[in-house]
Amino acid sequence: MLKDVTLIHQPDFTKEEGYSDGELAKVKRYDRMADEIINLIMQNSFEGDGFTIAFEGTSYGSKMGTNNMIDMAAGAAILKLKMLKALKPEDLLTIAPTAIKKFAGKGNMNKLQLFSAFQANTIQDQVLAKSDFYKLVSALECGSKIPKPLDDLVDAFFLAALCSSGS
Repeated sequence: MLKDVTLIHQPDFTKEEGYSDGELAKVKRYDRMADEIINLIMQNSFEGDGFTIAFEGTSYGSKMGTNNMIDMAAGAAILKLKMLKALKPEDLLTIAPTAIKKFAGKGNMNKLQLFSAFQANTIQDQVLAKSDFYKLVSALECGSKIPKPLDDLVDAFFLAALCSSGS
């Protein structure tokens, strides 16, 4: 475990026999995960700190299928609503994936190119350069497939850096 990265295990969803039971189980799972994420934020922030919450928008070009996209949207909506109520952020943003990629170098980067931009610290982030996580990841040779959750952590880094840059 690296001090600058926190991972939350999301248990696998097991589908019940009845479709509606399965859908209800998904909503309950999203609700529980939202609570866990909010608790983690509250444990690692200070009262009175102003903050913005930013999400990467849905990548409509992804080949994940309609049902998966609907499930992602449902989970994100539950999380956003609970965050607005519990955390009262100054702002809640949804940033298009292309904007994040443009910030990192080029708007049509694929996952591997974005990962390479992170490894090269293309935005020359001094805090990143000192991070244990960066030191670990910058030395990795992943080939053509970036292991989970590294690709998501790289996306999250560029999202946070973009939001803090004021761009």
